[in-house]
Order: sequence, then structure tokens, then C-alpha cells
Amino acid sequence: MSECGNEQVGTALLLRPAQREVMMHVHMALWAKGSMSRYFLELAYNGSAYRGWQRQPSAPSVQAEVERALRFVLHVPELFVVGCGRTDTGVHATQYFLHFDLPEARELDERFVHGVNSLLPEDIAVYRVFPVSDEAHARFSATERGYVYLINGRKDPFLAGRSYQLQPELDLESMTAAVPALLGKQDFSSFCLAGSDAKTMLCDVRRAEWVRTEAGYRFTIRADRYLRNMVRAIVGTFVRIGKGQQPPGHMAEVIAARDRAAAGKSAPARGLYLEYVSYPFLPE
Repeated sequence: MSECGNEQVGTALLLRPAQREVMMHVHMALWAKGSMSRYFLELAYNGSAYRGWQRQPSAPSVQAEVERALRFVLHVPELFVVGCGRTDTGVHATQYFLHFDLPEARELDERFVHGVNSLLPEDIAVYRVFPVSDEAHARFSATERGYVYLINGRKDPFLAGRSYQLQPELDLESMTAAVPALLGKQDFSSFCLAGSDAKTMLCDVRRAEWVRTEAGYRFTIRADRYLRNMVRAIVGTFVRIGKGQQPPGHMAEVIAARDRAAAGKSAPARGLYLEYVSYPFLPE
């Protein structure tokens, strides 16, 4: 955990849930009146030490660390951020966006980025900040997100917590043959965590690919949206195929079943990275 060493910031973090909700409503009211200026922040993080992105009442989170640093640098005790998604415990991000609102426009430059980074732990880094329109939203304005999943074929201390160590060797040809079943807009209920409150199970998978790497294998997927635990469940199903436990056609059968029990065991969180987020107002 980072140490901002500031009592004012600590007090803000100790707001009761009801107080925090009131402050968020105040921010929303000011934003609705056009009194707030909105900024996007791009960052990356190693999620090994955190209980996911989202702020938790009694566990470390990436969101809490970022909010603490921003409050200190900006001298705004009740600042809240909105992330582009909620990564789970142990999941990483090489590209992540969030937005926050300020009561007035400010010149936030490299000195601001440096100041925030100086207060963040080593496993979280801010890359840039830029102003956006009031309509820009880190979560709802995103048009596509991409994940990668890393598998290493032998024990490597430098990949501990950052890749899934798996032996024996997987059949890359069989896994590749199963990829086309994922593509397109379809119901991915079979890869959704049980008890999810998602309003729809439809997702449009636009790209999926397995490649061999020096350490093992890398899976890349891009889609308009994802269900809870979706990518890890997909990778777990691919692993079944790669081990020869199921044929390539098994992937299509799992999707058609619309039953989580039909899919493979979820792959560990440590191999998963959010690595791409697309917005219509940002250049590729």
C-alpha cells in the first residue's frame, strides 16, 4: 500500500458509505449543471497485490490507491474516479482508463503525472492525463476492450504472479482450430460466472488468436463487452482442448449449451491482462 502521509486524505478515505454516497450525488449535481471539468487518466498496474480494481471496504484495491494519490495532489478530499471496467483479484492491466471530475478546469501536465506517480506504489503507474468532454465516460464510451492471457511452459521466478505455469505442452493447432467458434455476436452464458446480474449475455467477439511465445503461449481476445469471468473461462476451455481432453469442436458445443457447467475450469487470474481499450475520441 502506498503512504501519502496526509491526514486530510486519510480522513476522506474514512468517510462512511452514506457520506460517500452524498458526496457522489453532489458531484453528479454539479456535473449536470455543467460546473465540472472532466479528465481521462491512462494507467497500468500489476494486480497481484490487490483485491481487484474496485474499491473495497477492508481490502487493498487499485481504485483506492489511485483516488488517495489524486486527492493529495489535487487537494480535493472527496474526489472519486470511474474506471473503464472492474478487473478481478490478481488480474493485471497494461492499459486502463479512468475519468474524474474537478470543480474547475486545470492545467494538468507532466508535473501532475510525476506527482501522482510519486505517491503510488511501484505496481501502479500513471502514463498520461488529458481533458475530455462532459459526455466522455471511461466505462460507457468504450467501444472495444482487449485482453491477453499468458501461459508459460516451465517454472520461471520472473513470471511468478504474472503468468499461468502449465505443463505439459499444449496442442496449439487444436486450440487454433477451435477459435472460429468464438467469433461474432452470440450468447456467452457458458462462460459467465454463476449468479451474474448481467442484463444480456450477448457479446461481440471481434478477434481471438493463440500464438506460441518464447515462454509458452499467448491468447488475445477483443470484444465489445465481456461477462464476469468470461475470458478466464474461455481460456480454461481452450486448455481442455490443448491437453487433448476434448476435440476442437468442443468449443462450439460449450457455447451452444449456454451452461457454465459445460465449460472448462477458469484459468488462474494471474495470467490475465487488460491490454487495450478503444474510444471513438482517441486515436488508435
